[in-house]
Amino acid sequence: MKYTIGANVRFKLESGEVEDGNIQFIERNRNEEIYYINGSSRWAYKIPGKKIIS
Repeated sequence: MKYTIGANVRFKLESGEVEDGNIQFIERNRNEEIYYINGSSRWAYKIPGKKIIS
């Protein structure tokens, strides 16, 4: 699924927790997209597209 800058998303962390946040930047690669997300807990995350739930 394609997401845009500013979209609110839910994503899974390596620890298994689910976090909410909004997309600040998208890095596109030949193989995948990397999303830079500001989480609701005020942390910034670098998340591969396959970790985004909705």
